[in-house]
Amino acid sequence: MKDADNRTVDKVLEALEANRAKPVSGAKLAIEAGVSRNAVWKAVCALVSRGYPVESSRKGYTLASDSDMVSQQGIAKYLSAAARAACVIKVYDSVTSTNTVAKELASSGAPEWTVVVATEQTGGKGRQGRSFYSGAGTGIYFTIIVRPRGEITRFLTVIAALAASRAIDRIYSSSPAIKWVNDVYVAERKCVGILTEAVTDLESHGIEFAVVGTGFNLREPDGGFPDEIRGIAGTVGGEVADGANRTVAETINAYYELYNGFDKNAVADEYRARSFVIGRKVKVVKAASERVAIVTGIDGECRLEVDYGGERETLDSGEVRLLLR
Repeated sequence: MKDADNRTVDKVLEALEANRAKPVSGAKLAIEAGVSRNAVWKAVCALVSRGYPVESSRKGYTLASDSDMVSQQGIAKYLSAAARAACVIKVYDSVTSTNTVAKELASSGAPEWTVVVATEQTGGKGRQGRSFYSGAGTGIYFTIIVRPRGEITRFLTVIAALAASRAIDRIYSSSPAIKWVNDVYVAERKCVGILTEAVTDLESHGIEFAVVGTGFNLREPDGGFPDEIRGIAGTVGGEVADGANRTVAETINAYYELYNGFDKNAVADEYRARSFVIGRKVKVVKAASERVAIVTGIDGECRLEVDYGGERETLDSGEVRLLLR
């Protein structure tokens, strides 16, 4: 498809998304896209061939309200004005990993607030080199490129956990809670995973850029989650209309607000309030050891405070695994 044709498709989709479930006349679409009625018809045919549920009637073209197609236009309509102006959104059906694609783009000069979105990852990455289940049709996965400076560099993952929690609050009828440091749970089941990766500038020794990846489990796959995560994985809550587009947008909105208005004390207070590990028995996992502890708190740097039975420690890295109450 020619570039001009692609631009027409994008314009038509933008108008249909803005008027979802409402018919838009071919004449109006033609005026907004600056093309002929025939070009609009071809653009609609292109959208239908891609899977968009666009219906045609005497009143015009209508994008079905229950469409679950993810697109730049579908995400953008839910963004705040500030986030919409800043973000460059790139949507893919399937990638190896949104973090991998984002790092390649950032290394090539992609600006801050470039967002890579996919509905499937064939090589999704988790912490400690583990894989992250990212099956098609079950979730939404996206990575934000940032170029942080100063104190905020230590809080990128914390902010992502808060942003994901705020998005769930706003969209789904569920109560999210954070497991230190990078997982979000609903009903004691993990529904969001976060992985932040940074690239260092060799000259300044500071961070050249960071990619902040977030994956949401929106629905359970047919047959259930894979055996290795069946006992821990869950979903964000019930199905909602246009859930994937809204989830990406609301997370971006929250991250943009927290990042640009960074207030360490406010972030730590909210992170502490949303934590569900304080007072819980956990297993602290480090490179060569595992120890049982009680979580006693989270400090102002969002580090985990634990007690091994009289011996106290403050953790700024590592992993904790929940034990039975």
